[in-house]
Amino acid sequence: MTSAHRVSAGAVVAALRRALDERADRPADPLLGLLFDLQRNNLAQWELEDETRRPDADDAAVAAAKTGIDRLNATRHQLVEELDAAIDRAVSQTRTATPSTESPAMVFDRLSVLVIRIHHTEVAARSDRAAPAVYAERLPILYGQLAVLEEALDAFLAEVWAGTRRFVPYRHLKLYAP
Repeated sequence: MTSAHRVSAGAVVAALRRALDERADRPADPLLGLLFDLQRNNLAQWELEDETRRPDADDAAVAAAKTGIDRLNATRHQLVEELDAAIDRAVSQTRTATPSTESPAMVFDRLSVLVIRIHHTEVAARSDRAAPAVYAERLPILYGQLAVLEEALDAFLAEVWAGTRRFVPYRHLKLYAP
């Protein structure tokens, strides 16, 4: 991998957190820009999914949200493919290395969702909504999950760079997508 793409899990999480800020600009770096796009897309999908769970959501609102969710999910898969392709182009993978069960971008996507979940849980823990203490109790667990996922990603990427692990770039190949 080129030095520009030897991104750490901490840098990935920082980029994902920055993308939560509506005022944040898309980074110029191609990889960080794709991470920014993935986070914004996942956040929009999260918000539409919340719309479908509103007690006052009627059938038309749920159907409209579902159409938007499908569109955003297709974009999500496209971004994951682009992220993996960028990393695959930047590193010479050792074909005899032990294969991984998931690709770097699949881990980035999991990190994205976890960062969004943590953000919403932090907001709920500070809010005046019912039982903010319940949400506050969840935060140490979520932070622990984040730390483990970051550690695993750093180890995975180090193994890919060292040639002791390889990955197959993700391809969504959905039946409903063109």
